[in-house]
Amino acid sequence: MIKRIIDSVIRWDSFILKQPIFNAIFSSMRQTVPILAVSVYLQLTINIFLKPDALVTRLFGISVKFPNFINLQEISSHLDIIVLMIFATTYSLSYLSVRQVSQKILPTLINFLGPFFILTENNKVMTYSTMHYLLIIIVTTVSCESFTYYKKKFCRNDLQPFSARYLLWAGIILSFYLTIHRFSIANIFQQIVSGISINQFWTTFQGLIIFSFLVPLFFGIGFSIPNEFFSNQTALPSVIKNLDEILKNKNSILPYPTNLYSVYHAFSQFGGVGNTLVLSFMLLYAVSKKRQNLGFLSLLPSLFDQNQLLYFGLPIFFRPIILFPMLITSIMGTIIGYLAIVSHLIKPASLIIPNEIPNFLLAFLGSNDGWTLILNTFIIFISIIVYSPFIKIQNSEVDYEK
Repeated sequence: MIKRIIDSVIRWDSFILKQPIFNAIFSSMRQTVPILAVSVYLQLTINIFLKPDALVTRLFGISVKFPNFINLQEISSHLDIIVLMIFATTYSLSYLSVRQVSQKILPTLINFLGPFFILTENNKVMTYSTMHYLLIIIVTTVSCESFTYYKKKFCRNDLQPFSARYLLWAGIILSFYLTIHRFSIANIFQQIVSGISINQFWTTFQGLIIFSFLVPLFFGIGFSIPNEFFSNQTALPSVIKNLDEILKNKNSILPYPTNLYSVYHAFSQFGGVGNTLVLSFMLLYAVSKKRQNLGFLSLLPSLFDQNQLLYFGLPIFFRPIILFPMLITSIMGTIIGYLAIVSHLIKPASLIIPNEIPNFLLAFLGSNDGWTLILNTFIIFISIIVYSPFIKIQNSEVDYEK
């Protein structure tokens, strides 16, 4: 049974790898890893050391003062946009090469500017989320495909790259980008899902299982995941009501002992969505030198629950061979955490801790229950077992790089 499931996942993954468009996407993602690493480590440094409520400041009272004109968070956000602009550029070049288009200069330049037009407003960056990856891939693909068709139907081969006919196409595409920006698709989707997240259904066993399935699924295909789903769950009504009850009487019974914060966030997000912390450690022992380097590069961010480098470097995006074990580990962590809480083996996390604290420590610090560390270690061990056969198969794709 297990072998049949693994074989089915491999067939789906092989089918995707045979599609030229996905090969172009994956190649572009890997080429973007160096600049993404700069963005990720800058954000990590800001969160731990530099911002006013940084982790070091909260724990030790040590703060770093910057002049008022230096906005570190804004610098980091703009660097995120630069990452997407470079990704759009490399993807455009790869896609146009697959389509055997000789004139690549203008469409590549227009697609380089695309993320800036779509994701900024009044020189400020819209909220960063994984939907930007999918959104940029879709609009860049539409742009490249429209240029391929337009060139074939309306342009001679001897036209200059910036001739009037090509510039007309560029104006149409830029208008398309501005239209997408105007409707703010990503933000509309986030608002809808954020509203759903406050429903008390997510405190039930069925709700938590569905949640732990949908989040890695959305993440794997690049859809937007609101902050309430993976980092800022302390603002959820169930968490606030638990905290209010503790402040009234520390020995009182919690109204919602199982919720997104105490179950999903505490036991299914070690290293980010899908317990991907184990992937960074497993890559350190890969045969491929490139995979070892990726494991080393992603390890520190993974410890602080940032898995963007794995998302681009493996990649995770649209890879069934990674998405399937992500779903299993996410659901498994939720089930184990839920059963441990309802059977009173551990106390639920009810105290609010800083978002910068690694999720591996959330259950312990949020409940002051040492047994949660043993449970977390068990979940990590099971996650390694789940990921192992799939990572071995994926590593075999690059085994020739000794």
